[in-house]
Amino acid sequence: MTTIQSAKRPWQYNIFPLLTMLGMALILISFLIGLFVLTPTAQDYWGSHAKETRDAAETGSALTDDLVTLTATNRWKEPLTFLGVASFMVGIAVLFSAIPKILQNRGQVLAICYPYIVNQ
Repeated sequence: MTTIQSAKRPWQYNIFPLLTMLGMALILISFLIGLFVLTPTAQDYWGSHAKETRDAAETGSALTDDLVTLTATNRWKEPLTFLGVASFMVGIAVLFSAIPKILQNRGQVLAICYPYIVNQ
């Protein structure tokens, strides 16, 4: 008589929460930087000053510093967001990779139980 053993928990179940939470954290950090850094800076640069004033701003002025902040922050914020989305998707893919092992175990259990089910 063959005994049925409980299935071992796949290693993917230990990894996927870390990857998905890392992805969500990176996306949240990127969102908060946009909300609390870029939004006030953009409002100060484009909302408070006319185009002529922005164009006439001299090097080292506050307007030029705002423009530098707006252009430089996006250069590293976009890759950070992309890394967050990629990490989140890898976490989901790792979780999906556990499905074949689970189905294989279920098939083995059914193969063991099937003769007993048929005889009943």
